[in-house]
Amino acid sequence: MDINFDVNKVFQERLASSMGLDKYQFIMEQVRKTNVSTDDVFQRTFNGFYLVRRNEAWRKVYYEYFEYVKNATPTFESILTYLYNCTGNIEPSFSSKMFATIYPDKPIWDRYVVQNLNLELVGTTKQERLKNAIVLYSDIEKWYDDFLQTEKAKECINVFDNVMPDYKNITSVKKIDSILWSIK
Repeated sequence: MDINFDVNKVFQERLASSMGLDKYQFIMEQVRKTNVSTDDVFQRTFNGFYLVRRNEAWRKVYYEYFEYVKNATPTFESILTYLYNCTGNIEPSFSSKMFATIYPDKPIWDRYVVQNLNLELVGTTKQERLKNAIVLYSDIEKWYDDFLQTEKAKECINVFDNVMPDYKNITSVKKIDSILWSIK
């Protein structure tokens, strides 16, 4: 019996799937094509990829604002502050996920990424934590800017592109983010 398959393609698809890159590409392809405030498929995919585990009222605020700002020029700070004002929660991770979906060259604030960068959000009051989240996100952006200039970053991106050539179009920041996220 003759079995014909491309072993590189099989491994690429399995690795990409384990990293959620298929979902990520769907999100990035659809974000500008659909109304994210009403598209259940987009929301389910986004929620699954980014592990959004919030109630319906919170998600309604989030996705309505996402739709409102996706074609504007929001900042991490404006997204974070809006979500805080509407929900009372300081949401740096979900703010960064909206921000990085609008601007794919921006990093994600994820607990594994923050942990791997040895960063921690501090503050005793909500106002201190909100202010410190803005500073910490700037630190994350600076780390990515600095790291992307290193030989290690170039090696990571080169290996990523060689192992997963179908995902070469993903930004360098997202490639590094995916690698950091995978180091749990």
